[in-house]
Amino acid sequence: MEPLCFDHPDQNRAEKEAVLQSLDPTAFSALFQLTRKEASIARQNGDMERLYALTRGLKTLQRISGERGFVLAIRRSSP
Repeated sequence: MEPLCFDHPDQNRAEKEAVLQSLDPTAFSALFQLTRKEASIARQNGDMERLYALTRGLKTLQRISGERGFVLAIRRSSP
């Protein structure tokens, strides 16, 4: 599974969002966690272009989860 990224503008946004609408909540949550982890790595590495694309993905996942009626729980890793 690849993290969710959106270019700006993203020519494939509608197709990506249609796939997100069909994911079950467990897979959707796993995609959110993966995308969040990759965004954290991009931030640590100073890769702002990738971070912005991942952030657009995270915001889209949050919006769609709200539309679908479930909450994305953020899991904190233990030190």
